[in-house]
Amino acid sequence: MFSVFCKMTESKNDSPIDYANKIPKSFRAHRPKTIQFLARFLLKIFGWKIEGEIPKMKENENLVLIAAPHTSNWDGVFGFTAIIGLDAKISFFGKYTLFKQPLLGRFLVYMGGIPVDKNKPGSGLVKEAVANIEKLKGSLIAIAPEGTRSKTKQWRTGFLHIAEAVDAKIFTAAFDFDTKRIVLDKFFIPSGNVVRDLDALKVYYSKFSAKKPENY
Repeated sequence: MFSVFCKMTESKNDSPIDYANKIPKSFRAHRPKTIQFLARFLLKIFGWKIEGEIPKMKENENLVLIAAPHTSNWDGVFGFTAIIGLDAKISFFGKYTLFKQPLLGRFLVYMGGIPVDKNKPGSGLVKEAVANIEKLKGSLIAIAPEGTRSKTKQWRTGFLHIAEAVDAKIFTAAFDFDTKRIVLDKFFIPSGNVVRDLDALKVYYSKFSAKKPENY
C-alpha cells in the first residue's frame, strides 16, 4: 500500500528512474526504497525540486561537490532530504563535537559524516580530511566553501586543496530559495590562482538566492 501511495504522489518528471539517473551508479547508497520515497515526498510537499544531474564518473573516482549559498540550517534540512531522495552516498566533514550527541551523531554517521576538529589550522584540517578520504573509494565529498552560515568575506580554500590531494574533480551545486531549487550544475576547473578561483565562484553563486541573503 505504501509503495502505491508513493507512486501516486510523484509526477511523471519525478519518477524513481529520473531521480536515480541524476547521479552516477558509483555514488548511490542503496538506502531502503521507502526512505527514498519519503524524502522525495517531503521535497514535493515543501515545493522543492532538484534540477540537473552529475555526469557519469569512472569507477572509484572521487568528486568534490561544493554547495552554496550556505546561510541557514535549512540548507542542511533540504540538502539532506535531497541526498536521501537521490539515494546519494556522500562524505562530508562535521565538527567532531556534533558526533558525540547520541541521536544526531548516529544520523551524521549514517549520512556519511566524518568528524574533524575544525579548530585546527587550515593545513591540519585538510590533512585530517584527506587522511579520511583516502580510506574511501569513489566518494562524493560535499563541502560548503563558505565554511560557516554566518557572513564571511573570505571563503575557505580547503575544498581546492582536498580536490587536488585526492585527484578529484570539482562540481557545483546550489540552493535557490526564491525558486525552491537544488541545482546540480557543472564542473569547475581551478585555474591555479586561488584568489581568482574563489572570486569566480562567488560571482557564480551570486545568481542564486540564499535563505538569509544578509549572511551571504
